[in-house]
Amino acid sequence: MLDTRSEILKKNYEAMRLHGFQGLRTDKVIAQMGITKGAFYHYFKDKLNVGYAIVDELIAPHYTKAWVNLIQEDKHIIDAITDTLNIIASYSTQATIHLGCPLNNLIQEMSPLDEGFSKRLSAILDSERKLIQAALKSGIENKTIKPETDPDALAYFILASLEGSYTIGKSFNSYAKFKSCVRQLIQILNFYKQ
Repeated sequence: MLDTRSEILKKNYEAMRLHGFQGLRTDKVIAQMGITKGAFYHYFKDKLNVGYAIVDELIAPHYTKAWVNLIQEDKHIIDAITDTLNIIASYSTQATIHLGCPLNNLIQEMSPLDEGFSKRLSAILDSERKLIQAALKSGIENKTIKPETDPDALAYFILASLEGSYTIGKSFNSYAKFKSCVRQLIQILNFYKQ
């Protein structure tokens, strides 16, 4: 059975990836879906509520899920972070790199304009940071990461470098440049191993 609400979110998310939130035309999306405006308004009050739901239900779980399993008994924390970075990098291809990172795009576009978006998007980054930071602290405690490492600063650096890599890839429409940046980040992270 078709879950109309989920389909509305999915199709609007796809359109938002192409046109940004401000360029999103929910009326066009629902027309292409073949549903009525009444069906749309049954689930969502307005476009802003669709945007919030996309962030809360699609973007946030996807981004935090990537970092959840960093602490593994049989793997060095840096290797687990490296694996996660490689998995995240595999979400893009040369055909999609021009779209950039959905989270980063929304942060750039909507954080200065809407407090609801700003709070939601920064909460996603903070959740990611906390997961990475906890893993790094674990590595310091079990003496597999250099003791002078600042886990909070390094977690921010990892996220900033990853998002910057997406910006380079998007700017140059080059998956190769994006991957090169990610590889450089991974090389830098290896210096923290003990």
